[in-house]
Amino acid sequence: MKLAKILTVTLFFSVFCVSLPSIAQDKQQFPIAVVSGQDVVLKSDQGIQIAKDLKAKFDDRKNQLTKDEQDLLQLKKDVDAPNAPASKIKAFQTKRDKFVADNQKFQIELRQAEADAFKPVLSKVNSLLKDYAKEKGLKGIQERTGYVFVDPSIDITDEIIKRMNQK
Repeated sequence: MKLAKILTVTLFFSVFCVSLPSIAQDKQQFPIAVVSGQDVVLKSDQGIQIAKDLKAKFDDRKNQLTKDEQDLLQLKKDVDAPNAPASKIKAFQTKRDKFVADNQKFQIELRQAEADAFKPVLSKVNSLLKDYAKEKGLKGIQERTGYVFVDPSIDITDEIIKRMNQK
C-alpha cells in the first residue's frame, strides 16, 4: 500500500516536471502584466491635483467634525460621572446624534465627490492600459493587489504613471 502511494507521488512529480517547460512556454504565448490602479490614479500628476483639490474643499468640514468629536468625548466623560444630571445626559445624546448624522453626511458627500472627480482619471487609465496592452502584445493586465508575489518585470505601474503624466 505504501509502495503504491510512493509510486503515485513519484509519477505525479515526474509528469509535473516534464510539463514545466510547456508551462513556461505558455507564459510566453500569453504575456500578462500587473498594475496598481490605485498607485496610477493617486501618484499621477492629475490624481495628485484632484486629491489636493478635494482636501482643500473638505478640510474645514473634516476639522470641524474632529473638533466636534473631541467635544463629544469630553462631554461623555461628564455624563459617565456618578450622579450625572439628566440634562447633561440629554445634551450628550442630542450632540452625539447630531455628530453621527453630520459625520455620515460628510462621508457620503466626500465619497461622491471623489467618485465624480476621479471618474475622468479612471477613464484615462483604462484607455492607457488598453493602448499599452495592444502596443506590448499583452493578453491581459491584472490588478496587482490580488497577488502575494509579483515578479517586478511584469509590473507596469510606473510606466503607466509616466504615460498618465505625458498626456
